[in-house]
Amino acid sequence: MKVIIMAAGIGSRLAEVSHDQPKCLIKAGEETLIKRIVRLCKDRGLDDISIVTGYKAKRIEEEIGGNAAYFENPFYSVTNSISSLWLAKEKLDDDLLLMNADLFFEPVILDEILTQKQDVVMLSDSTRIETADYRFSFENDLIVNYGKHLSNQETDGEYVGIVRINKSFVKSFKTRLEDMISSGKINDWWEDVLYSFIPQGSPINHYDIAGHFWTEIDYLSDYKRLQDWLAKSTKENESTSLSLVEGIS
Repeated sequence: MKVIIMAAGIGSRLAEVSHDQPKCLIKAGEETLIKRIVRLCKDRGLDDISIVTGYKAKRIEEEIGGNAAYFENPFYSVTNSISSLWLAKEKLDDDLLLMNADLFFEPVILDEILTQKQDVVMLSDSTRIETADYRFSFENDLIVNYGKHLSNQETDGEYVGIVRINKSFVKSFKTRLEDMISSGKINDWWEDVLYSFIPQGSPINHYDIAGHFWTEIDYLSDYKRLQDWLAKSTKENESTSLSLVEGIS
């Protein structure tokens, strides 16, 4: 399996905490977001990791070093993620795990998506309806509608930003990606390649990770949410450790 991490964006809404660095370099505890993602992947034997960069690409390369291959999108400011992924198209030849670099998620979420066997699985969270950003509507396990425009009544879950694509589907995915780039759709999201299969009846599955913590760091409110969760998690771990010590004594 190959891992592609999308890290070309600027993240201008987070300047207060990113200090003009790529937002994937924001700290989550002792590690940056992207360093943590790379570590979690490598801990699970996923060593073929590529990072698609753009804004201040060298800073990301300095952070991760030789633990990944790099594909730089020099046009990141005037294109979107579909163009960034196209630059890494040579990696589209095996089982794939694609994710955004500005994510924090509990490790169990990565474990769960790696067990999925469908052609395409996009992670979703059915507990995030009212505050959902990019929204999905489901029928059984299939995504049937998608977008930020969906009302709360039409929304069954929020897109998490992590996708698994089986090798059996990768050729079709790569061909569609190249077709969309050739037709000038350089400002689409890379996920639009997958969504383009839905009207044709090709199954695009979701997997609900409700109950597990995750957040994409797009806004200061997301950053605060992460810090609150980390503080709570640290406190719970300290309490558990204290209980174990008291039990031994």
